[in-house]
Formats: sequence, C-alpha cells, structure tokens
Amino acid sequence: MVPDFLSPLMCEEIVDELGFESPDTDVDGNAVKSMKHNEQFEDMIFQRLEQIIPALEQHYGFEYKGTEQMEFEWIPQGASIDPHCESAEYLNNNWVKTRYRDFTCVIFMTDYNDNPPFDDDFEVFGGKLEFPSHQFGFNPQRGTMIVYPSDPRFANATATAVVGDLHQVRIHIAAKTPYAYDPKAFPGNFTVWFNDL
Repeated sequence: MVPDFLSPLMCEEIVDELGFESPDTDVDGNAVKSMKHNEQFEDMIFQRLEQIIPALEQHYGFEYKGTEQMEFEWIPQGASIDPHCESAEYLNNNWVKTRYRDFTCVIFMTDYNDNPPFDDDFEVFGGKLEFPSHQFGFNPQRGTMIVYPSDPRFANATATAVVGDLHQVRIHIAAKTPYAYDPKAFPGNFTVWFNDL
C-alpha cells in the first residue's frame, strides 16, 4: 500500500477532466465498468510511479521491464467488477496464464464513506477492492495506491458501488523475468504484507 500516492486535488482534477457521463451497459441494460485512456494523466502518474519502482523491485525481488497503458476506470453506482486475475483466465477448473503481467497497481480516486452527509462528487459507499482467497480488502481512499502480484492467488473483485461512483486507475507492470509469487517469501497476512512499501 502506498498512501498519498496522489493528492486529493489531483484525483479530483483527473476525474473532472476525464468527464465520464453515460456508463457502458450490459445486454440487460445494467451499468457496468467504463474505461478511458489519457496520455497526459498517464505521463504524470508514471513519473510518480518511477520513483517507487526501486522499492517495489526490492520488496518483491524482481527487475522492472515496463508498464502497459493505464486504465482509468469508472464503476458507476450499482456496478461492480467480478472476481478476476489480471494475468490469467479460469479455464477448465485451472488458471491459465494469458497475459504478460506480473504486478497490478490500483489507485483510488474516490473516498469511501458510510456516514452521512455524503458528497457524491468524490465519495462512494461500496467499491471495496476485495481479495477473496485471503479474506480481506481495501475500502477506497483517495490517492492511495494498492500494489499486488498479478497472480491467481490475488484474484480480486470490486464490490458494488452502492451509492455514488467509484473512480480508480489500474496499472499493469511486467518484470524482465516472469515473476513467480512464492507465499513462503511473504509470511503472515495482509496486516503486514501491505505496510513495507
């Protein structure tokens, strides 16, 4: 976890500038996740990401190769993201690697709030980033970045945005040598895993 990776003001500026208006819908007309790309904000975020890559390399024991185009996501009220793995598909009861991704970063652009009053410009009730295999998750906190291996052990979902909209950025990182997550190298649980960066 990297608190204050972006300032609240930067988050607001990005969300305003992206200007999501009409959500994408599924075949039944239900709102689903929408996504955009933005070169200007991607460059700005990448400059900040470069500063912490050495710490990520040291923490996870890998050598950085590159970053995919960033995904600026809008999860509108009533929408969620089903469980998935960023590097693999679940086929015939097995995870099959289908994409060259080693680490994923999610930057929250919205704050979680479950107590009125509620500001729907930058707050959401719901939208928790969940890791079902480990029985934990993160409520959105504007500007905070969560970094995790793009590995089936960290298959994740985003809970329904019950009230308000969730905005976040998803970043996929590749290592020079494919990263093999070793649970023995990271003893304990989420209470210690995400506090070393």
